[in-house]
Amino acid sequence: MKNKEITYFIFIAFLTIGTVSCAVYPSANTNSWLGYELPPSKISYDGKEFFEGKLSNGSMFSVFYDEEIENDATYYYNMLMQDWGWRLNGDTWRAPQNSRVVKLGYIYVNPSRGVAVYFYPHNTHSAFKVSIK
Repeated sequence: MKNKEITYFIFIAFLTIGTVSCAVYPSANTNSWLGYELPPSKISYDGKEFFEGKLSNGSMFSVFYDEEIENDATYYYNMLMQDWGWRLNGDTWRAPQNSRVVKLGYIYVNPSRGVAVYFYPHNTHSAFKVSIK
């Protein structure tokens, strides 16, 4: 009977460890795009921080306007779309079924790359600098 209980305990322990260790938590090294709803009235182009958040490792991030990043906005837009599995075919983006889709009125932050892309409700975009604290 004791061998069966020990086997059961080991099985539960491995199952728990496996479940916990497989979770993905955004941190400063996260190379994925984290989406946050943000109304356009909160966007600022004066260089001051206009959005901030907290990553799971306790790091804080802030988003602000940077002319160099904004000049590369289409580059970062393309990067985001490609990271989500979309591919440009001529002038049209195409993706496999069930691919992640951009939500208008959202800002997508990539902590590892230090950039964010905002999608305005009228279907245009801008890019911003991300600082990790």
